[in-house]
Amino acid sequence: MTDRHDRRDGHAARYSYEPDGTHYVEQTVQVYLRLSDDRTRWIIDAASVDGCALDSAMSDLSASNTECACDSADYDDVLAAADTLPLPTGEELAHLLLDALPD
Repeated sequence: MTDRHDRRDGHAARYSYEPDGTHYVEQTVQVYLRLSDDRTRWIIDAASVDGCALDSAMSDLSASNTECACDSADYDDVLAAADTLPLPTGEELAHLLLDALPD
């Protein structure tokens, strides 16, 4: 089992895939890149940091629980609740990325 404090936010670094574990619900967002003005590297495009929620990369825009290994019967409710949550903005994603790093 993964130590609960492998990340700065206190969550487990990885999903446990145990039948008695928590639900695994995921969403994927798009971060748009563009070539830098000097053509030497990728930079974040303004569309990804305009203060609006990032775009979902899922084909139906919904969260997914296809990798959930738990035995709980409430997965439909959990998935429906996840779909009501707003996707992060670019700035919020930057904070989420930092929180996911180890201490």
